[in-house]
Amino acid sequence: MATRRRRTKADQIPVEVTEEEAVSAVEEEVAIEPEEPVVEAHPEEVEETEELPDFGQGHGAQLRLALYRHGRRFLDFLQAAQDELNPHNVHQLRVSSRKLSSTLSLFSALVGRGPVKRLRRKLRQVRRSLGVLRDLQRQLEWLCDEPLLDDFLTERSSELPMVIKQANKAVRRVKASKLEKRLEMVDALLAGLLEEEQAEESVREMLSRAVWESLLQAMSHADEVDPDNSFSYHALRVAMKTFRYQAEVFAAAGWDTRLDQNDGWAKIRELHDALGSLQDIEVLACHVDYHWVQNPPIRETQARVVNRLLKERHQALGRIHLQDLDWEQLWDWPQGEVEELLAEEEE
Repeated sequence: MATRRRRTKADQIPVEVTEEEAVSAVEEEVAIEPEEPVVEAHPEEVEETEELPDFGQGHGAQLRLALYRHGRRFLDFLQAAQDELNPHNVHQLRVSSRKLSSTLSLFSALVGRGPVKRLRRKLRQVRRSLGVLRDLQRQLEWLCDEPLLDDFLTERSSELPMVIKQANKAVRRVKASKLEKRLEMVDALLAGLLEEEQAEESVREMLSRAVWESLLQAMSHADEVDPDNSFSYHALRVAMKTFRYQAEVFAAAGWDTRLDQNDGWAKIRELHDALGSLQDIEVLACHVDYHWVQNPPIRETQARVVNRLLKERHQALGRIHLQDLDWEQLWDWPQGEVEELLAEEEE
């Protein structure tokens, strides 16, 4: 295994992406939105509380079960959010939509992009419809602990009813039955593929490479991070989500991964959490700056608030150690790529 880090730019990664998907990804991810706290356990550590369908035995069955779990979790929280848009339901619906979308993106390596395209587009619409509300809810949580910004808290709180009304209207337009049928179609395609002779080994190789490609995306964005610009971490944060969620699906199938060694799972969860905290602080700081432009603050009050924000920002940055992360040890690299790297080092 090569130890030299491969510096691959994002536009050089061998991943086929359609123009429409690229535009949609930029529209979704460039928009600055707050990060959800990372509190989930590893998939294998989650206690099952419902009766699951019997997909049989083997890695293929576990893959189908992973798709079912992510789909069921999203649909359950969609129903909960349609009933009440409280912070918990909003947060969990957004998280479950990202996990399901990452799972579908991973499975597109097997069934093609066509069967998952509309599903992922609808999941993206759900997240966008809740983005402003989640942003506001996170800010109100922080402002409740900051008495020096009572006027800003009052201003933002007054916006909550209208934001909830708009989000509720958008969420209620989503038809769970249609999404469930499309998920069943993807499962049927996956089941048919797995019936082929020696399919599981071929599936493992294809999925492993797809997860590796998502890791390459994260590596390329890590190369482009500017330590003096907190927003430059945003693309890395998004890429790390995809890598982590897809790696979890791969592991849920019962295949060993390098993340099982040397606290790999804990390391990427910690990085994910730190990047999210940094994003939250930067988004809040932008809103506070805009508020102060319209309502000039008392200088002493402004200094104390800024100092608190800076302290939390430094704490988040202190948990991000990209230079100490051995990227090439996070996942198995395809043999052809390893041989290429070794040949380059010998020249």
